[in-house]
Amino acid sequence: MPQEMIEVMAQPRYGHGGRVRIDIQLLRALAILLVLAHHARIPGIPGGFLGVDIFYVISGYLMTGLIVRDLDRRTFSFRNFYARRIRRLLPAAFATLAVTALVAPWLLDIGEYRDFLKQLIGSFGFFANIALWQQSNYFASGALLKPLLHMWSLSIEEQYYLLIPLVLFLTPRALRMPLMLAATGASLALCFYFLTRNPAVAFYMLPTRAWEMGLGSLVALRVAKGSGGGRRVAVRAACLLLLLGVPLLVDESGHPGVPALLVCAATALLMLPGLTLAPRPWLVPLVAIGDRSYSLYLVHWPVYAFANNIFIRPVPLWVNIALLAIVLLWTELQYRLVEQRFRHMQVTGRSLMALALIAAMTIGGTMLATKGSEDDPAVLARRPNSGLAEACASNGSTLLPDACRTGPGATTQLWGDSLAMALAPGLAASLPGGLVQTTMPVCGPFLGIAPVNDRVQTPAWAKRCIAFNDAALDRAIRSRTADTVILSSVLAQYAPGVEPYDLLVRRNGRFVRTTQNESEILAAARQTVEALRAAGKRVIFAAPTPDPGFDMARCRARELRGVPTVYPASGCAFTLDDDRRARAPVLSLLREMERSGVPVLSVAPLLCPEGMCPTDRDGIILYRDHAHMSIAGSQWLGRHDRLGQKMRAAAR
Repeated sequence: MPQEMIEVMAQPRYGHGGRVRIDIQLLRALAILLVLAHHARIPGIPGGFLGVDIFYVISGYLMTGLIVRDLDRRTFSFRNFYARRIRRLLPAAFATLAVTALVAPWLLDIGEYRDFLKQLIGSFGFFANIALWQQSNYFASGALLKPLLHMWSLSIEEQYYLLIPLVLFLTPRALRMPLMLAATGASLALCFYFLTRNPAVAFYMLPTRAWEMGLGSLVALRVAKGSGGGRRVAVRAACLLLLLGVPLLVDESGHPGVPALLVCAATALLMLPGLTLAPRPWLVPLVAIGDRSYSLYLVHWPVYAFANNIFIRPVPLWVNIALLAIVLLWTELQYRLVEQRFRHMQVTGRSLMALALIAAMTIGGTMLATKGSEDDPAVLARRPNSGLAEACASNGSTLLPDACRTGPGATTQLWGDSLAMALAPGLAASLPGGLVQTTMPVCGPFLGIAPVNDRVQTPAWAKRCIAFNDAALDRAIRSRTADTVILSSVLAQYAPGVEPYDLLVRRNGRFVRTTQNESEILAAARQTVEALRAAGKRVIFAAPTPDPGFDMARCRARELRGVPTVYPASGCAFTLDDDRRARAPVLSLLREMERSGVPVLSVAPLLCPEGMCPTDRDGIILYRDHAHMSIAGSQWLGRHDRLGQKMRAAAR
């Protein structure tokens, strides 16, 4: 090991006196390695995303310590503080954004490229968390395609950096700790409140994530008062075990929840000074990773996101591991040529104009590249298909807006989840008697039961789903014109072993959470059909459209655009055998529903003549993802195969 590296490690730098503490660099190394393992899908580390939470605590500690030190010395300057932040953060971030924008047109389909523009604007403006909140759930499959998904966390940090100097500057010294304690507690309470009501808000928004940086700020304020030091070997050992163990035991369910709180608390305690690390050769690589953690965080995700775009099916593990070579090379180049070179640049009007010019040119070039893409078949195919209107993706607060029917006196009611929404344009195009749509995403048309998890479909959401279905049944019973009800559901959220859901079941006026099982869903399906028939309605269940287990629309869009794509077959076609293998539990549940007296009509024979399932017909991309039909595809099916008439004829 070079002697100069030992000497560097022996210097406790980056503390509040402008020096680096080796222990903090090691925490940074642990944090980025966890994040990298998570995004590379390394087995055995399901909670690697908690590395971001570690970064938050470190950031809160370091920034608050710097501000308080200068305030107490009466040398604090907003200009100097933000100049340091600009030097530290913007050159490397802008370089990453510019390089990613240069590569994106060659690797993204037009739909993802249009979304990329919004991510890019949000990243340059430090509100990427808001832009991404509107586009996708961080842990959803679509999020894996966003090259700038990781910028949400940096945006939250920047928003915190904008506020914390002003708060500390305006707060008397004696009130800093009480105020920060109250603000941190309020943010934590707000986070846990939204976890069960709107998990996306809890994840993406500063008010619900500020508590993590607030914990670091609290430690910094305590250290500034001259307390909180000492070795505390047992406490530090326990905290280290938490940081190493929790990511191995938890997944993303309910994040940021109790696991994040444990990891953040452990990190905050490890921030307390008093641990002296002697230079050791084995620490050198970890300190080097800690030094490069910012650049490594910036560049790693675009590489993996581009790979996720290229591969239609999940990227093989060996490819993700091989991509580390690109990640490490890009990191080292950016660290040496950008991050280090501009660390001490003068922040002047000229340098700010240069940064603004980089942002403007990058955004402008991307905007020009997306101009005129509205009529691209791939863009049209990927548009949300809510059925008759966007209002029909009901949240349960309004069951039947006027937009969700083709006209008064409709003779058919469509009731179901997102699959029903996707079929609605085709049914409307082929039902002479008219259609009324009652749909709620993920909420299948089954009385007294709903899918539930600890992410988006929370227990509170599941109760709204059950209430929505009660109202949908009441709507069907009260209708004097609708004599036929088409039920439809993806079923993947109910069939055991397909997706990670439980079931919330209403029993004798009480709600009981249970695991997925066929008996519960079959009983609910029979109850729904019997209630409709008792009201004199004819019923048919529209089976889910074929699903081969990969995103057919994205595959075909990439193939048409001519960008690199690793896909299962030319034309992105598949066979009914592929569908049977991919949806075996769902097809088994459908067979049991038929045996129990629920009439079922499958559209698979219509979409897959002679066992082959094309993804486009007559120049129309039929699907918008792996399971749902596009608007144009649904309309084509309705007109070409008289879908509505066939549904009514099969109802009984």
